[in-house]
Amino acid sequence: MDVSGSTITPDRKNTLITTATTTTVVGSPAASTQRNVKALYIANNSLGGSTEVAVVHTDGTNVVELMQFILLPGENMTFNEEGGWRHRDRNGADYPPSGLGSYTGNAIPFMKTGTAADVAGCWYCTSKDAGFPGAWAVGTSGVNGRVTDGTVAADYGCIPVKSASVGGNYLTELQIASSVNHSHMFFDALWVNNGLTVTTTTAQSITTPTLPARDVNGTTNGEGCMIALLVTATLGNAAAIANSTVSYTNSAGTAGRTATLTAIAGSQIPQTALIGTIVWFNLQAGDIGVRSIQSVTLATTLTSGSISMLIARDISMIGTTIANVSAQKIIGAPGIRLYNGSCLLHCIVASATTATFFNGELTVMEK
Repeated sequence: MDVSGSTITPDRKNTLITTATTTTVVGSPAASTQRNVKALYIANNSLGGSTEVAVVHTDGTNVVELMQFILLPGENMTFNEEGGWRHRDRNGADYPPSGLGSYTGNAIPFMKTGTAADVAGCWYCTSKDAGFPGAWAVGTSGVNGRVTDGTVAADYGCIPVKSASVGGNYLTELQIASSVNHSHMFFDALWVNNGLTVTTTTAQSITTPTLPARDVNGTTNGEGCMIALLVTATLGNAAAIANSTVSYTNSAGTAGRTATLTAIAGSQIPQTALIGTIVWFNLQAGDIGVRSIQSVTLATTLTSGSISMLIARDISMIGTTIANVSAQKIIGAPGIRLYNGSCLLHCIVASATTATFFNGELTVMEK
């Protein structure tokens, strides 16, 4: 379609190409004319040979390749004015996308030898345990903590997910088996600290850095993120504790929110909580995420041991029903987004206190 002033001139051109050479199919317009290519149809009319085709554009000096492809006999490739290409077979059926414009990915193995959980119904995290990957450490960043990045040495020991080179990573399948049946959760730890005083019962102030852009929306706001207390050395508290609180700013930016515990297994700090115990806090009513933490108030002394606080995003859960037999969870397309730098860890809701062996794999696809 040529446009010159107020004059619009439609045109079409058919070109038969019989030799392996460069052939002009759309020529240059006059200096005062704009030429728009509305469509381009390229077909291999050969009866027996495939053809490699390159479509290029030149301004007379610089040549730019727009697309290169191979057409089998009877196949065609079409280009439309919106810049899209469609590849059809000899029967007119569209080919699905291929290459990095579609999917590429890998299966990531997972294996851990866990230690005993506290009580049935409480949460236990395998991050400290030997296996594949090896043990993950909270580090020594102090009470203000550090943001995580699963691709750097400080967080080696998380489940290793390579950064997407183009597009993004998506979790599309989970498989896991365990020697004792439990409910399993994989989560992305965005922030972690250490150095809190376990005998202090008043508020301990925290200034958290800006979270990495790994919330459910790929931002730093923390939507979909939760707060956890991780036991890194067995505690000495004489009874279960449910009066600890966390002051935080929610994902909408509202400060002064309070996260709490509940006096029930799984939502309280167990008596003499064992290393690996992880306790998830309840957010204040109406909140759907955590942007930062301002303070932690244990309220009751933990007597001895050590803890770390986490801000984490739940990725996916799966349950096992037959000991040592793998359970599978296929996640609908395109999958659950794993942003670059994800620090994936694994925890369980313990069905029993028995030390458990875990193994499985995560399928991560890049789109």
